[in-house]
Amino acid sequence: MRSGFECAVRVALAGALLSAMVGCGGDSPAPAIVVVTPEPVRGVIAQASFPHPNGDWISLPLVLSQGGVLDITVDWSYPDTWMYVYFGRTSCEYVQLTGHTCPFMLSSETKSPKPRVLYTEKLDPGTYYLVLYNVPRDPRTGTGSDNTESVALQLGLTVSASGQRSTDAVHLGRPIVVSPPRL
Repeated sequence: MRSGFECAVRVALAGALLSAMVGCGGDSPAPAIVVVTPEPVRGVIAQASFPHPNGDWISLPLVLSQGGVLDITVDWSYPDTWMYVYFGRTSCEYVQLTGHTCPFMLSSETKSPKPRVLYTEKLDPGTYYLVLYNVPRDPRTGTGSDNTESVALQLGLTVSASGQRSTDAVHLGRPIVVSPPRL
């Protein structure tokens, strides 16, 4: 049994060969050769939901066993919540997070849009970290909120169709609250 892709390639190649043979006589120009390339494939690789208290940093480890472009969709309950979203290769401590010294690949520090959708560059297999910060209300600046949130997360992975697709593309760790150091 042949896949649809194999059949499409065979038909395209047969058509190109037939066109080339018809154009062999006389002064007619050679026909264009059509190359069929498979489209990239996107799949939802993980979904999760969890509570997110106000003022907490939550780090979520992601172990990708397959490379590709990751899309991250984060949604939450209240429209007035300020949810900051970060993504990187490093597990950062509280001091790095609050000091803005963690080397993130992506960062989105804004109130909207809700839901938040971020896209990575092509990633290699490995361990990555998604960090969420539910910004507490700051009466001086007007940023933040007093909301304890319920966060919904969806991860999609787009891979090239020529690559081998893995049935175990991601291992999603449990959300971990990154606590301040004890004095």
